[in-house]
Amino acid sequence: MKRIILFLSLFCIFSFSLCIPAMSQVVSDGGSANYEAVFMSLAAIVAVIPVVVEVIKGFFPKMPSALIQIASWLVGIGICMFGWWQHLGFLNGLEWYIALLYGLGAGLAANGIADTGFVQWIIGLFASKKNKK
Repeated sequence: MKRIILFLSLFCIFSFSLCIPAMSQVVSDGGSANYEAVFMSLAAIVAVIPVVVEVIKGFFPKMPSALIQIASWLVGIGICMFGWWQHLGFLNGLEWYIALLYGLGAGLAANGIADTGFVQWIIGLFASKKNKK
């Protein structure tokens, strides 16, 4: 019985000595976060808006629901206009009013009023008029 316990103990120690160094190898890019990934798609912006609005609601806990919706629209517009100004992601190279429409559409999608596909279709109608001229 002592031999079995000794064998199992040595087996566990040996397996942990091989397993732990393999698990501890972490590939890092220098510790910098990729904030531009938020601007890769409209859906990513829609996902960020409720997080920012919840932070705002933390500062104003008795905010009415209508004001919360307006805040999410303004946050969506602010995020998209910032991305347009910094030439980030899909907002790079767009006209300012198209980026503004993306912001309003992201705010509407974050509230559940519109779908991201519907928002992109509507904005595509305005963007195609610009390209035809």
